[in-house]
Amino acid sequence: MRPLQARLVTLCQQVLALGVVLVVLTPASGVVSLDIVGEHPGQRPAGADRSAPAELVSATVPTSSVTPTVTEVPLTGASGGFAGLRGRTVAGGATDARVVSRPQAVGELSAIGVTWQGGEELEEDQISLRVRTRTGEEWSAWEELEYHDEHGPDPDSAEGANARPGTEPTFVGEVDDVQVEAATTGVTLPDDLSLAIIDPGSAQRSETEAPADTDPDADPSAAYDEEYEDSQGSGDALTLQARKQTVAQPTIFSRAQWGADESIRNKSALSYGTISGGFVHHTVNANDYSEAQVPAIIRSIYAYHVKSRGWSDIGYNFLVDRFGRIWEGRYGGIDKPVVGAHTLNYNQYSFAMSAIGNFDVVQPPDVMLRAYGQLFAWKLSLHGVNPASTAQKIGSKTFQAINGHRDAGSTACPGKYLYAQLPLIRTYAAQAAPVTPVVVPIAVNAPNPQNNLDASPYPDLVVRRVSDGRGLVLPTGGLTSFQKRTVVGKKGWDKTADVLVSPDLTRDGTPDLVTIDAKGTLRIRAGLGNGKFGKTTRKISLRGYSLVTAVGDINGDGRNDLVARFKGRLVTLLGTSKGGFTRKVTRKGYGDYKQIIGAGDVNGDGRADLLLRTKNRLYLQTGYGTGLFSRPQRVAGSWSKFNRLVAGDFNGDGRSDIVARSSAGKMMMMPGRGDGTYGAPRGPATNLKTMRSITGANLVGGPGADLIGVAGKQLVVVANRDTFELGAPIDTGQSFAGMNLLLNAGDVNRDGFGDVLTRDGSGQLWLFTGNGTGALAPGRVIGGGWDAVTGLTAVGDVTGDGIPDLIGTAGGVLTVWPGNGSGFATSAPVKGGVPARAGLPSDLSGYDWVLEVQAVTLKGSGDYIVRDRASGVAYVYSGRRSGVSSPRVLGEGLGAFDLAG
Repeated sequence: MRPLQARLVTLCQQVLALGVVLVVLTPASGVVSLDIVGEHPGQRPAGADRSAPAELVSATVPTSSVTPTVTEVPLTGASGGFAGLRGRTVAGGATDARVVSRPQAVGELSAIGVTWQGGEELEEDQISLRVRTRTGEEWSAWEELEYHDEHGPDPDSAEGANARPGTEPTFVGEVDDVQVEAATTGVTLPDDLSLAIIDPGSAQRSETEAPADTDPDADPSAAYDEEYEDSQGSGDALTLQARKQTVAQPTIFSRAQWGADESIRNKSALSYGTISGGFVHHTVNANDYSEAQVPAIIRSIYAYHVKSRGWSDIGYNFLVDRFGRIWEGRYGGIDKPVVGAHTLNYNQYSFAMSAIGNFDVVQPPDVMLRAYGQLFAWKLSLHGVNPASTAQKIGSKTFQAINGHRDAGSTACPGKYLYAQLPLIRTYAAQAAPVTPVVVPIAVNAPNPQNNLDASPYPDLVVRRVSDGRGLVLPTGGLTSFQKRTVVGKKGWDKTADVLVSPDLTRDGTPDLVTIDAKGTLRIRAGLGNGKFGKTTRKISLRGYSLVTAVGDINGDGRNDLVARFKGRLVTLLGTSKGGFTRKVTRKGYGDYKQIIGAGDVNGDGRADLLLRTKNRLYLQTGYGTGLFSRPQRVAGSWSKFNRLVAGDFNGDGRSDIVARSSAGKMMMMPGRGDGTYGAPRGPATNLKTMRSITGANLVGGPGADLIGVAGKQLVVVANRDTFELGAPIDTGQSFAGMNLLLNAGDVNRDGFGDVLTRDGSGQLWLFTGNGTGALAPGRVIGGGWDAVTGLTAVGDVTGDGIPDLIGTAGGVLTVWPGNGSGFATSAPVKGGVPARAGLPSDLSGYDWVLEVQAVTLKGSGDYIVRDRASGVAYVYSGRRSGVSSPRVLGEGLGAFDLAG
């Protein structure tokens, strides 16, 4: 959880313990506190388990509309309160710019955002927006503000013409001052850059209420119906069609119940379109809000969208809180195809509900997922859309009926954990929808496998160990990768001859930066613990030295050391108690080496070692722990195609790895085995062709080492995403001995967790249900006669009912067995064959596993995992719009397993 969010959580806990608290705000801040109260009817009783939110059937709501206010603080322009430079020219004719606001006083539970002039669209990597807060005398660390250029009204709409680009609203908690920073790379700062401070308003009086009757037939104003019919031009027939509910409507809290001030929205901009699908979003704010805060949170989003972003109304059609309560969003009628401002380029043809919270950092509660299922089933049924459909034409492209925002654009929304639950949301929606009878023969959709068996959002493999028949889960972790570069030093770094990061040299517990200039002057800068470095603390002359390298403690005295080359000899620079170094000349014969690399403990003996790189080879010098090293020994592998090697524990397994850069700039990671050898290259993890002096260290948190180096004039950090290929095996607790088929089948019994199917020698099919941790319940037989089926495959939902199915060949006929929630229904011939994604090599004879899986990186439609029959090495072919990518190594040593699914 972010520090800003943690402060909000702490405030909520303190205030809930005290009861109802009124907060008096200063006129300068213009911010009013949220309405916070204690327990209410519908919540869990005192003493109940609070590890997950209870489903609520009531809400603490204002008894009348509440007017929010937004204070705009200009950051650029003649009247702005700002400090910093704007439009500074750099090499190549591009421009960099930065502006920092003056500290602005805020009240408790304020929300803030940053917007700029419409028409100045910036890519997400062109602008950095950060915020920090002050409480007392202490400023917090800078944190990123969420900005996604895929959020908003369609640019060619009337609403889009007046829209301003900007960040998502962020709730800052109980602080005194707030300050924001905006910086651009390669472009100038946008005009009319403004900090918005949002006050949701304070209700004069609140009551605990059930959802208002939002059924259109009972709406006393009938305004929605009239506006809808006027917009369509044909009244009754379309209105009746829109009201035809084939699925029961869930309870929905009205706009009035969150205190919507209808006077601030643009009433003339209301428009209606069509609905062919729905999108799942999240609001990217704190997750541990109280039930009574929800109306004020929605009012803050409403005020920011309307007053700062220039939209006609709140962007989302619906919102859902962590208690499972659904709230009406944009005005126009909950049963109407109201055009929102949620999914760029698809607003005209869809609707959206946004989950209140940040689900890139926490799992969504089940009550929220069930609310999504109920709402989407009802809303889609009004427009004749099957919620389990996998081929819906939404605008110009084809989607599933229920999608995440990221499916329609390059955005992280709705967060990796909520996105991973889309199959479960579809299942819940399908359960609420009328069951479509299976027709014989039946046309099926392309395979859509479901492979998640553990608690992560990434797909998993289930395998059988050859030695004892034990069932194991091999989790995937998103594939080794690094984030985009973060600038930690703005200018002047092109003047350094070399830059490296060393384990702590200044005795303050954090890694330090070592630089060497053209004159041979070595400078040590103390690390600040956040990927940045302070001023120089030590200067040492190393004229004539080269290949200076950080090696950690090589002589066991508790102080970290350096090594270098001097006149063809290896020199150790041993740290002293006063912060200097004692120089000792050791072996000769180092004139031909291109790199000396401090590799840590490569061979597992507990002592620091060295790696030496020539143009074509790599050598290991094991350390004696005395400051001396053994003779170089050649390291197996092909190293000629790499021009830079960086050592560190990049995959977080406690062993020293290598990240190697090719001449094309591709960075590959070779995992260390702990015995002086390295595994097959993983990657490419990123591309750093233009960087020099790259070294590795754990700088910005997470278990994996990060990269740091010089790009142009800047010092940059490339943070490790801490993703990986294959994790440690998880014991399922079950034996698959005697089975001849293993299938990772998806959620067969519709309890929200992935399950496994096996087939024994007598043709019986066994179901092992999962619990989301990788463990499986004991198997039970769910049918016989499956030995007559060849090519039996778990294909996910291909019949369109949201339940995973099986496909195989029976009696020479391609056949589908639709899932029914407990097993599989009567088979049906497949009409027209199974649609397949092209791209895999035509000759797969060298592979004994060919498994279609969910997208391993959570991006795209799906991937393939294959295993080389001879070597036991597994590879992943990532799916693309056309075909697949080149194969990447997924794991070695998989020859220990036979069956896989």
